[in-house]
Amino acid sequence: MFRSYTFSFEEVRPEKSVLMEYLQIPDAESYSLVSEIVEKTFSGLANSKEIIGGYRILDCKGLDIREGTVFCSPGPLHTGRKISGYMTGATEIALFLCTAGKTFTDLSHAYQQNGDFLEAFVVESIGSATVENAMDKVQCCLEEEITARGKKITNRYSPGYCEWALSGQRDLFSYIGDHPTGITINDSCLMQPIKSVSGIIGIGDEVKKRSYGCDICNSSSCVYRNIRRKNQ
Repeated sequence: MFRSYTFSFEEVRPEKSVLMEYLQIPDAESYSLVSEIVEKTFSGLANSKEIIGGYRILDCKGLDIREGTVFCSPGPLHTGRKISGYMTGATEIALFLCTAGKTFTDLSHAYQQNGDFLEAFVVESIGSATVENAMDKVQCCLEEEITARGKKITNRYSPGYCEWALSGQRDLFSYIGDHPTGITINDSCLMQPIKSVSGIIGIGDEVKKRSYGCDICNSSSCVYRNIRRKNQ
């Protein structure tokens, strides 16, 4: 069963001050312009009903860390050595999906077609932070459920990061099965809507939460990773 949660934009809206710091505005005039774009985007998303996420909990049948494999009840997940190692002690796993919706994609494309690349970049940044904020809330819901059972959870890890090939999306979506998020993957294993996240969280008596995932991820292109690091 896929447990799902829907959020209003106000519940998961990025902090404007954090967002503006990440965007690195060079001067007062530009700051005023970007601030206006941010506020306009925030206002336009106020009534969004597209932000949805959730998870499916599956039995964990074992690990082969050397081969980088997590064995769950429907079949193997080839997550790579790093993530499979972080699942040590897991007796269950939660496979998750979360999306900020297609509005961000539509807005960004519209701006790009008009040659408004600054506006498109700002919208993309807001979308990336929004979906991560929404997933933070989904993870909190999972942790509350698992804590009530006397167990713990790991950090969350996603295909395309920490040595888990993006092609791992195929098995992940297959094992999740039916879900209400509306997220799909294309032939290149990219998710639609674009501002979506997926991945795995370990569950068990002995699993460990490590320092935030950004500290063990080598990606320099992740918007939210850069926002987080600026505020540590």
